[in-house]
Amino acid sequence: MRVYVDTSVLVAAHTRETYTAMAQEWLAGQSGGGLILSTWMRLECESALAIKLRRGEMDAAGQLAASVDIDEFAAYFAPHAVPTEVDYRRARELCRHAPSGLRAGGGLHLAIAQRLQASHFATLDRTLANNAAAHGMTLAIPIFKP
Repeated sequence: MRVYVDTSVLVAAHTRETYTAMAQEWLAGQSGGGLILSTWMRLECESALAIKLRRGEMDAAGQLAASVDIDEFAAYFAPHAVPTEVDYRRARELCRHAPSGLRAGGGLHLAIAQRLQASHFATLDRTLANNAAAHGMTLAIPIFKP
């Protein structure tokens, strides 16, 4: 089983959000061998943490701690997939389909997962979950019904 893990899962697991406990429990149950992480996810995590800091949802120490924890988790599950030009082209195609509701970041996650032939997709984002399921991937964290 190859599971692509998107940003929402790691940010939720390392900060306080609605699905924090669910994300932590799911990640704790993973052995790591089949997880797929991307360098894009790591960039998005930094952005999400900075947004939380600007909104006052966490302080600078919490932002740094979450960033370090995510980096350590990601390093444990290395190597990381690096987006390619093919991924960007595919993400553009996916986002072009307006009814999908995909934005750039989600489109890129889905494109990377498709290129790497992920059988499962781990996300806490309803739009991304619906699109992953529509493209034949099983939801690893089945909180949304596609």
